[in-house]
Amino acid sequence: MKFIMNILVVLFSVSACITTPAATEESKPLKTRGPENKPMLKTSLGDLVIVSARFVDEVHGEKPGPGEKILLVILSQPGLEKLDPAKFSLEAFDKMTHDTSKGKIYILGDDGSQTISTMGGWVDEEFAMGFRLPAAVKTYTLFWQDNPPIDIVVGQIVP
Repeated sequence: MKFIMNILVVLFSVSACITTPAATEESKPLKTRGPENKPMLKTSLGDLVIVSARFVDEVHGEKPGPGEKILLVILSQPGLEKLDPAKFSLEAFDKMTHDTSKGKIYILGDDGSQTISTMGGWVDEEFAMGFRLPAAVKTYTLFWQDNPPIDIVVGQIVP
């Protein structure tokens, strides 16, 4: 009887250590950080960092439609506060973001919606990608080709 009890204790101990894939850290969005502790993206144009994210009422005359909101994700390169329009090619960026051979770039909302960027370029002196999201979405995860998912925190300027 003692032998059977020992086997049961071992079995219960081993099964308690097993986790399902949904409970592992690998299944959660990762927060990949650059040298300045900003979320970093590996791209064919080099590394980019997410400086901040914010909602806007309008971008270059475009307003969100009914039931939408516009999210701007501000990008730069490691070590730079802002991208230099003379050195950063909007055309190359546009080509890279529309190349779906490695997957799509999109925001996954907490409602399951996938929203691709419909705008990208210079907003004032910052380089931004714009996403027209459903107004009801409360959490945002950026999926970018060949990168782990990144949680986007709106309104927080990354130090």
